[in-house]
Amino acid sequence: MFRLFLFLMSYGLLILSVGNLILYLNYRTLGYTWTVVFKFMAQTTAFYVAIGSAVVLCAVVLDLGYDKTINKDKM
Repeated sequence: MFRLFLFLMSYGLLILSVGNLILYLNYRTLGYTWTVVFKFMAQTTAFYVAIGSAVVLCAVVLDLGYDKTINKDKM
């Protein structure tokens, strides 16, 4: 149940933060260069939230950090 909660939370945060980062691409229409826009995007909190939630999402989906040998001893 905890893994499902982590999956849903990290997926939701990933969608929200990437959506927010896509909105920052509108600065390109104001005349800023791609380099300036990407540097600005890399300094925002949404970028770090997206990276962190992607790591947690991959860890949950790939079943990392879960020791399967513990369950064999209990059987």
